[in-house]
Amino acid sequence: MIDIVLLGATGYTGRLCASYMAQVLPGNVSWAIAGRNKSKLQVLHRELQLEEPKCTVYALDLASDEAISELVKTSRVVINTIGPYATTCGTAVIRACAENGTDYVDCGEPAWMRDIIAQYGTTACNSGSRIIMTAGWAAVPADLSVYLAALKLQRQFSLPTREVLVCLEDVRGSFSGGSLNSLCSLEPVNIAPFDLSPVPRTEQQVAKNGVLPPPNALDVQIVDELGVLVESTHAQIEKTLVGRSWGLYAGHGSDFPSPEGYGEDFFFSSRMRCSNALSALMFRTSLSLLTNAITKIPPIRYLAARMFPPGTGPSEEARRSHYFKYRTLAIADNKGAEPIPKVEVRFAYGGDPYVFTGVALTQAALVLLQGIIPAHRRGGILTPATLGEEFVARLKQPEAGVEIEVEVLSEQSDWYQNAIITHVNVPGSLPQCRSRIHPPLPPAHHEQVALSALVTPDPALTPAIAQRPILRCSHRDDSFPRAANPKVQQLGEDASRI
Repeated sequence: MIDIVLLGATGYTGRLCASYMAQVLPGNVSWAIAGRNKSKLQVLHRELQLEEPKCTVYALDLASDEAISELVKTSRVVINTIGPYATTCGTAVIRACAENGTDYVDCGEPAWMRDIIAQYGTTACNSGSRIIMTAGWAAVPADLSVYLAALKLQRQFSLPTREVLVCLEDVRGSFSGGSLNSLCSLEPVNIAPFDLSPVPRTEQQVAKNGVLPPPNALDVQIVDELGVLVESTHAQIEKTLVGRSWGLYAGHGSDFPSPEGYGEDFFFSSRMRCSNALSALMFRTSLSLLTNAITKIPPIRYLAARMFPPGTGPSEEARRSHYFKYRTLAIADNKGAEPIPKVEVRFAYGGDPYVFTGVALTQAALVLLQGIIPAHRRGGILTPATLGEEFVARLKQPEAGVEIEVEVLSEQSDWYQNAIITHVNVPGSLPQCRSRIHPPLPPAHHEQVALSALVTPDPALTPAIAQRPILRCSHRDDSFPRAANPKVQQLGEDASRI
C-alpha cells in the first residue's frame, strides 16, 4: 500500500509538487510519482534524487478506468495535478477514490466540482473517502482566511459572522501553460455563491447584502481598512468554495464552535486591491477584454495555446521574485448592537503561486494521511477549510513558508462581559434582573435580562466595582451578546449574595 500517489508528476505543477514532496515528506511515508509516460517519470525520479522503495515510479494508461482503479486501490491518498480535470482523467480518478474509500486532493474547477458532487458525493460519504477539491493558490488562501476569521469571532466573542471580504492585496506571478489550457478548453459557467452548499440558503438569506460599503455602478468598491477594490480574478472559484465550506460547517457532523457554522446571514465577497479608482477601472476593463478574447475568439485562443503549451510556466529564476499577499476583513453579526467586533486575517507567501499550490496539495495530503479531520468525519466532497486548524498549522511550518496571522481590530470594551447586576429577583429556577453595565449599554439594552452564570470579576474595572460579583447575562431575545468561553459557576443559591 502506497501512502501518497502524485498523479501528473511530470506536468508543470506536478513537478513543483514532486520537488516539494521530496524535501518534506517524512521517512516513514511512502509515495509514488505516476503518469502515462514512464521514461519522463524515470528522468524526474533521477533529477530529484529519489530512492526506492520510499518513492516509486508508476506508469499507467490514463484512458483506462481499470488501470486507474488498480492504482487507487493500492493508495491511501491521491494528489491529482492533471488538468483540465473535466476533460482528462479527473472524473475517473475521483470515481475510483469514492468507490474504494481512498482520499483525494486536487486543484480543480468549480463547474466540474458541481458535477462531481452530484455524481459521487453520496458514494464518497458511504465509503469514507475525503475528496478535497480546489486546493490550489486560487482558493486555499480565501477559504482558510474565512474559516479562521469566523472561528476567531466565535471563540473570542461567541458571535456569528455577518460579512467577510477577502482581498488579494498584492501579487507577482504569471500563467502556466496548464492554467491557460484549462481556461481555453472550458466554457465559462456562472455558479451562484451557495449553489454547492449542502445546506440550502433561504430566499431571505440570499437577498441580504453585506454591511460594508457596496461597489459602485462600475464595480469599484472603497473600504476604509482595505482601500480601492475591484472583483478578484479568482472570485468565481472563491465564492463557490467558501459557499460550500459555509454549508459543510453549518451541517450535521461539523465540529465548528457554533451549530450554525459561520453564521446564518453570512455574506462573502472576493476583491483585489488597486492603487486608485482609475487603475481599478483600467484593470477591470482590460481583464474582461483579455478573458473574452482568449475564450471566445478561436484564432487568439490558438495563438495563446501555442505561446504557452501545457507543461510550461515561469522559470526558476522568475519564480524567485514571485509572491502573493491576502488581507481578509470579517465583521461579526452583532444584531445591531455596538461595538461590532472585526477580525483581520493576513495570509502571505513569499514564493511563486504555483509553488504554493504544490505546498498546499502536499500538506493537505499529509493531513488526510493522519486520519480523522474535524469538519466531516464520514467522508464526502469537501473543501480545504474542512481540513481545519491542522492544515493551517502545517502551512505555517518553516518548511511550508506561509505567514498566517489573525488579529482582532475592534475589540474595544467587552461590555457584554462586565454586566453589573443591581436588582435580582428569583421567581423560581430562572433568576431575572435589571442590569447596570460598565461601560453603559445603549438605551435599547436597558431591559430585562436572563441571569445565566456567575463569572470572575474583571480586575480591569474600578476597585469598588471589582469587589462585587459580576454576572454573565444574556438578553431574552438573544440580541444581547454573550461572553466567549467564560469560566463559569452555575448560579443557584449564589444569587442571594448579590
